[in-house]
Amino acid sequence: MKILGIESSHDDTSIALIENQQVLFFHKISQIDIHKKYGGTIPEIASREHFQNYYILLEEIKKEFDLNTIDAIAYTEKPGLIGSLQMGYLFAHALSKYLNKELIPINHLYGHIFSVLLDTNKNIEYPSIALVVSGGHTNLYLLNNSQDIQLIGQTQDDAAGEVYDKVARVLFNQFPGGPVIDQIFQDNRNKISTNIKLLNPKLEQELDFSFSGYKTQIMNLSKSDSINKTELAYVFQQQTIDFIISKVKLAISKYQPKSIILSGGVSANSYLREQFLKLHSNALIPSLKYSTDNGAMIAIAAYIQKKNIK
Repeated sequence: MKILGIESSHDDTSIALIENQQVLFFHKISQIDIHKKYGGTIPEIASREHFQNYYILLEEIKKEFDLNTIDAIAYTEKPGLIGSLQMGYLFAHALSKYLNKELIPINHLYGHIFSVLLDTNKNIEYPSIALVVSGGHTNLYLLNNSQDIQLIGQTQDDAAGEVYDKVARVLFNQFPGGPVIDQIFQDNRNKISTNIKLLNPKLEQELDFSFSGYKTQIMNLSKSDSINKTELAYVFQQQTIDFIISKVKLAISKYQPKSIILSGGVSANSYLREQFLKLHSNALIPSLKYSTDNGAMIAIAAYIQKKNIK
């Protein structure tokens, strides 16, 4: 089964073609350099860029594949920036009409979950616990099967990736923040000895997350001339990731899953990947190129959906 996946929930425009779980074509255009000067994504600009980028990507894939041979077109329905989602829908809808192919709306977060299956022959063993951690979301899911997906924990304020961006902007005037802080952490591992300790959040629901407190503490500490900003970044990553891992441990203890899944843009974080793999003998993590938003993850989610209907 060949499925074309279209993703434009935020500021990455992406098209991918998969056959079953194998990626035949994968391309995306990032807008990071455009939004970097603003310190964050500007929704109106993102929408206009998607409009232009889809034409470029369509011409690229047509050089390699006859789109008449595909079976369906999947696109990101939600969640995301409204204007960006609309651009993706309009493009997918027009293409499905022209090619006379089925149009499949996909939840962006489920796309992240099933991205662990791309370019592999693996299957998810159920029940499974899935952590989706990105710039917009930090969610824990219980998957009883591929169609029965229950939200069991979520952030009560900022998402982890969002806080990484804000901390990096405050400390180093850098955007996006994830790669910057992760690199600092790796460069200084086993070199930094610190007495800095951030207060961990207290939450009513044991599987929920909160990150705004970490952000506020870092912002306040950064105002002191005696504080080393590299040390702050190191402590921020270590405590934030350890906090996330502690929640996954609780979920494993409570639900006894046969597999666990890490996905979303922050799954590219080296320390998170390292610690997550220690939690379970059957821990699934996507390839780095499929960690951030992309069309292949939308296509694989549609494939799983279609596969279970038949």
